[in-house]
Amino acid sequence: MPEDLPDPGAIDALVEARHGDPFALLGPHPAPGGVAIRAFLPQSESVEVIAAETGLPVGRLARIHPAGFWTGIVRQLAPYRLRIAAGGEVVETEDPYAFPPVLGDLDVYLLGEGRHHDFARAMGAHVTEIAGVRGVRFAVWAPNAQRVSVVGDFNAWDGRRHPMRLRHGAGVWELFIPRIGPGTIYKYEIRGPHGEILVKADPVAWATEMPPATASVVYQSDYTWADDEWL
Repeated sequence: MPEDLPDPGAIDALVEARHGDPFALLGPHPAPGGVAIRAFLPQSESVEVIAAETGLPVGRLARIHPAGFWTGIVRQLAPYRLRIAAGGEVVETEDPYAFPPVLGDLDVYLLGEGRHHDFARAMGAHVTEIAGVRGVRFAVWAPNAQRVSVVGDFNAWDGRRHPMRLRHGAGVWELFIPRIGPGTIYKYEIRGPHGEILVKADPVAWATEMPPATASVVYQSDYTWADDEWL
């Protein structure tokens, strides 16, 4: 049974980096005949859905927009990866838009009230594991933005690739990106309230590039503190 496709105007807004709610389009969604898996993967030549447990193909996506919007049906929702062929290479990765929100409701509430006492832990870039998958979670406060994306070497600094989820009420944008880690160079691309595009370093980054370079760097400390007795 064919999928109920998203509104073409919404797809255009996504591929033109104007859409403020990427999770409404991307990732898994109920559809006639099963679950629709949707992804924006420019320059890709083919995309398969692979069962995470077995590594076997369970579906194939079709490109329905020339810019690289892909969609297809799998019979049931289970943890999956995307097998992407592009430029003579094949890579597999988890879908960032299949993961739940990365900040808890209490974090969002306290951030919205301006009473979060561990702001540096909640915001910025942190190496973490979600559902057994290693990656980096990002969070940035941009209450007046129309759209915020994470950009870096890992996505060719393309603001269309990793738009973030807005946590309404707190003005916080967040996203978990699998299979990146310490040393990743990144910034935030922000579409402002009047449509202006700004590319900004992370205001709560734990590390930065050496000047005159200006990007933020994902950092994870390996230092083991030994001052428990003194504390």
